[in-house]
Amino acid sequence: MKALVPFELKKLFKKKSVLGAILVSILVLAGMFYPTFFSDGQLSGVSTDRIHGREAAQIQGKIAEEHTGYLSDDLMEKIVNDYAARMPYLKDNNIYDIFSWDTIDRLVSNGREILPETYQSDEVLHYENVKLKSQKELGSALPLKSLKLGNYASWNQLYTMLGSAFSLVIVLFIYICSPVFSGDAAKKMNSLILTTKYGRNRLTASKFLTVFGVSILIFLIVYAIVLSVFTWYFGWSGGDTSVQMNLYWINITYNILQFPIQMNLLELLIHLIVYQFVGLLFMVALTVLISSLTKSTLVTFATSVGIFLAPDFLMNIFRNGVINKLLTIFSVSTNEIEGILLKLSSSKGFFFDDFTSNGVAIMVIRLLLVFVCCFATYRIVRKRGI
Repeated sequence: MKALVPFELKKLFKKKSVLGAILVSILVLAGMFYPTFFSDGQLSGVSTDRIHGREAAQIQGKIAEEHTGYLSDDLMEKIVNDYAARMPYLKDNNIYDIFSWDTIDRLVSNGREILPETYQSDEVLHYENVKLKSQKELGSALPLKSLKLGNYASWNQLYTMLGSAFSLVIVLFIYICSPVFSGDAAKKMNSLILTTKYGRNRLTASKFLTVFGVSILIFLIVYAIVLSVFTWYFGWSGGDTSVQMNLYWINITYNILQFPIQMNLLELLIHLIVYQFVGLLFMVALTVLISSLTKSTLVTFATSVGIFLAPDFLMNIFRNGVINKLLTIFSVSTNEIEGILLKLSSSKGFFFDDFTSNGVAIMVIRLLLVFVCCFATYRIVRKRGI
């Protein structure tokens, strides 16, 4: 077995096209950092601004840290008046204070009147009796006093980056590992492999170890890179902010305040990585199964990518009902994490009326399907005499 795994690895990586795919993926990953972290207009500004890049992001983080706290009228009043006092500095340096702007706009009762008034005034204004919107006005499932506001903006960018990086990992893995069985069939190596001293069982096991090992390694490397860059550029400030206080997720499509679970952004990160990892294992098993059924690497790749993309497309057609819920099991994409949170918090989105139960159920089902796919692959390979 020790000799077989390196042999399988060599078969997967010896093609120049695979090395090219890895290089392209590295470039794509680097390219994702630019709009998501380094040049986000709201957090990092643009290159023509006097203050931009990491310096601007640090200023944004410092403003948020100074106004961290549980929702209350006093906190809103402090944010509004500090924003008004800081306005001359913001104007002079062309800085868009995303934290204060979004907080006032979304959480303060007359915020949409305060914001233009503050910006247009030549004097520093002072506001009294600033009021936080009510729980009913905000549509919050939890009492407002239990929600902690903090440095959410950088974490929003992290989730955006992880969603895109996860899709990249899936496609790269599928491309690299599509030939694991179909490659041998395409080259008509089955009869030759059958004559080896290792036999079909150990050869099949070595292929499983190889593809799962490669996928996990790619996952770990990409996530280590993303989290390292995030740590350097933004830091981990704001991890204790409530998920409901990611104000980017309060928009015309979603209202994350409807999410009924007490969870902070760091806890969500852990949940997300575990959820994505299980999704990766599921896609690995499906790709291996498809590879065992086909005699063309291209067919394996196209079919696997199609299965990766199809559930999200179909859920836009079947927006409700049992079909939508079943498609949720097969949809591993996490590009709209706020939508996933709200979907899994209700039986309308999945089968249970509890977020934890739904999340655990999906991951357990996917892990069971991993074993089913692996067993089915083994049976197919054995039947074919590989």
